[in-house]
Amino acid sequence: MSNSNAELKIGGIVLCGGASSRMNYPKALLPLGQEVMLQRVVRIIGSCVSPVVVMASPDQQLPTLPAGVPVYFDREPLEGPLAAIGQGIEALHGKCEAVFVSGCDTPLIQTSMIECLCSRLGNKQLAMVREGDRLHPLAAIYRVSLLETIQQLLSQGKRRPIDLVAQVDSVFLETTELQEIDPGLRSLRNINTRAQYQTLLNELEITDSTVLPFSD
Repeated sequence: MSNSNAELKIGGIVLCGGASSRMNYPKALLPLGQEVMLQRVVRIIGSCVSPVVVMASPDQQLPTLPAGVPVYFDREPLEGPLAAIGQGIEALHGKCEAVFVSGCDTPLIQTSMIECLCSRLGNKQLAMVREGDRLHPLAAIYRVSLLETIQQLLSQGKRRPIDLVAQVDSVFLETTELQEIDPGLRSLRNINTRAQYQTLLNELEITDSTVLPFSD
């Protein structure tokens, strides 16, 4: 896929500054065969949108990333995704017109989902996956022009992406539609616990080629 939707240039933001409290190990560094989770997610997203940036916490240990993927450090660590999304959009200002945003803990993300969101955006400001009443702000495309609105929300103490959705012209990709191209909704599967990580290794059939970073 081109990184354009018609004439729209799409970049990417990968957030990896979370605390990984349930994993009790940095999710970005979880080995998956010959790469780690952040590398895998950046590789997949970078195959269909460009440029891609990574948002991390200050002093966070990170793996080697492609030369064209810069890392920016959260000015407001652990203050939720909206601030990190805004900072990532700021970093990409002038380089693209919209950005696909993902967390680093969705290693089964499908490029078909990204492509579907790109085609769904149209003239809207935001295209996001929706599952019933639940929104997926880290499976969404945001126009770069939303930066000012995001900054205004943050200055008002509104730090949730849902606060942004309520104010802008949005369109949604329902999971019932997404299942037509991603039947198991693999693109939305977060790896938050060690049990989920082990299940992932088994599913990818890379258990034998992966050195576990912990013993339990």
